[in-house]
Amino acid sequence: HGQTPRDMVLVLLLIAAASPPSSSTVYIMRHCARSTYLPDLYGGQRPAYLANYSDGGDLPDWGVAPTLCTARGRRIIQGQGRSLRGEILGRMGPAPGRLKVTYDAGSTRDNTTAEDLLAGLGLPSIARVGDAAVFDPPWCPQLTAAAKERAVRARLKAVPRPARYEGRLAALQALLGRGVAPPLQSIPDVVAGGAVGWLGGSFVASSWIEAMLLQFGAGLPMAYGRVAPPQLYEMLELHVYYRAIADRGLSIERRGESNLLAHVLRDLASGAGGASPQGGGASLYVGHDTNLDGLSALLGLGWPAAPPYPANTTVPGGMLRLTATAAGGATAVCASFLYTRFEDASGGMAEVDALFPTGKPCISLVQLTLLAAAVVDKRCV
Repeated sequence: HGQTPRDMVLVLLLIAAASPPSSSTVYIMRHCARSTYLPDLYGGQRPAYLANYSDGGDLPDWGVAPTLCTARGRRIIQGQGRSLRGEILGRMGPAPGRLKVTYDAGSTRDNTTAEDLLAGLGLPSIARVGDAAVFDPPWCPQLTAAAKERAVRARLKAVPRPARYEGRLAALQALLGRGVAPPLQSIPDVVAGGAVGWLGGSFVASSWIEAMLLQFGAGLPMAYGRVAPPQLYEMLELHVYYRAIADRGLSIERRGESNLLAHVLRDLASGAGGASPQGGGASLYVGHDTNLDGLSALLGLGWPAAPPYPANTTVPGGMLRLTATAAGGATAVCASFLYTRFEDASGGMAEVDALFPTGKPCISLVQLTLLAAAVVDKRCV
């Protein structure tokens, strides 16, 4: 807090040059498969309940209060911990190792996710720190409504719309059945400057698809049992597109993610655990899909595919992994996206390369720091 981007570059480069970590790893993780909000839709969308856009009736009970981790979602996170135990223990550095765990204290589900992952790792005694300011610094100026609208309009011009978009909205509506609300494909999309930057049929469709993904994670029937996994995977492209428009504008992400990005870079440059740079270490930040989207947008990162999910899907429990490794007098940073599937509750993890603007998964720490410094909002760090 208080450093300019130029100051941050100089500090990080000096740290890396003086004591380059042999290896340090930072994980940025989305929380568990949760229940939906209540009401399901916010930001002024009306009607505000997903059931209004279907003839299927009320959504099945999640078994937990709104926005909390579901029981099966928790088991999956614990399974992810077991799946990653060997990797993370190996990246914590020499015994006893170092794992720094930070979660968004403004979100109960993030604390639960950190607790369950540590339990699966066999490290339940590792301290986890709740720090809402890392994820949403209160000193950072909020975007004006006009600035948010400009950001969304710029994305609408820059991001190609998926093929057969209106037809796919109509196909989703056909699966849901006609509710009391107008059909999705007939609800106009409206750029807005509030909590939701792009209201209308696309927002409702994205919210329904997200709800299906969460139902899948919870072990509930998707869309009243009318949607099978292959259909969900195909529809997720619409959800990813919506998020690319509404949430990934540069000014939006600079406000939202500059502080988190600064923390990630400091951990990479000084040894992720922060205690012993020469010995390396690991850090884990547990937050939201907005954090994965935001860091990816600021750094120009993307994962072209994460089978069976479409490109750039931010699955519950998914992680962006950045690893800094010193060799030959230089430090390289390599990026990967780790994720699980919900066909079972094992939490088994797969990974794919996440690509920088160079089209490659690895760049130097110097390049990464300069790339970040060009986009970080100094008022938010």
